[in-house]
Amino acid sequence: MTNPPPHLREELDRFGERYRLTAREHDVLCLLVTGSGTVPEIAARLDLSGNTVHNHFKNVFRRTRTNTKAALLALFLKEALERQAGLAPFIRTPRVLLVEPDRAERERLARALTEHGMDAEVEADSARVVERIAQERFDVVVADLSLPGSNGRGVLDDVLSRFGRWPAVLLTATPPVQTAEWIARGAGEVLTKPVSGDRLSFAVFEHFVDSTYARSRLVRVDAELQTQIDESVSGRIDNLGFGGAFVSLDPETLHSPMRFTVGSRVSIAFALDDQRQLKLQGEVRWRRDGTRPTSAAGLGLQFVDMRDEQRQLVEDFVRRRKLADLERIGTPTARRALS
Repeated sequence: MTNPPPHLREELDRFGERYRLTAREHDVLCLLVTGSGTVPEIAARLDLSGNTVHNHFKNVFRRTRTNTKAALLALFLKEALERQAGLAPFIRTPRVLLVEPDRAERERLARALTEHGMDAEVEADSARVVERIAQERFDVVVADLSLPGSNGRGVLDDVLSRFGRWPAVLLTATPPVQTAEWIARGAGEVLTKPVSGDRLSFAVFEHFVDSTYARSRLVRVDAELQTQIDESVSGRIDNLGFGGAFVSLDPETLHSPMRFTVGSRVSIAFALDDQRQLKLQGEVRWRRDGTRPTSAAGLGLQFVDMRDEQRQLVEDFVRRRKLADLERIGTPTARRALS
């Protein structure tokens, strides 16, 4: 067996888990992807008969809804490239200036940012923020809302007056705080203290990207969560975001007359990593019929009428999953593996 490089092995493992391939089916796919394209070649490498390899391919085609080796390879490459495209904006290391008077808090947050692949610099004197930005390029400034800047102004006013909205300024504050007012004044976000390292890291990434497409990729993740639609239809959430999900369904179920029309509402029930159950309402925004071999049939749902605690659970799940991806690709070791 060929031993693929780590990043390719991870994509093969994700693909195998997604489509529930057996160990031998995974081996067949691995050889196909790494250049052993013919059945005789694969049979010789795995010490199997040609008929057995054919049977493995038939099973993989059935599981992935493809019908040829070329279509299977195209599906694998499409999904791998889409994942890498979603992470590509973060390959350049974000640079963060962390302005915090408390030494222990500075070190804690700087350590969390570094662990997620960011270049974090610290500053105790808020009056030096403009000077530091002028000398070094920073993508994001994180500062305590109460800190005075130069001439008695706050850090936010200092940065906006000198540099405009670059870099983004995230403010940390002890409640209560008028978040909307500070956002209107130009803050990228106001985070309530104490701020977890994961929450701050995600906020930095969210303001580091500068395109609508990249932001939309940031706030959704591959999920693979079993779900029930309207308490009777089994499906799987393949992709979960802050505000909705794509649910793959059996094509026959999807095509049932008068069911799941665009604009209709459905209930959707599923469990997150920690087995907490969620039951949400979703509006069908689009349908995919699955006629293309590389596209699963299913529904694009927008969550509606979410309670605050439900929204928080979904967002926390997405942040954790996305940060795990970003940590993998954002560290120097991961970047070397991709090169």
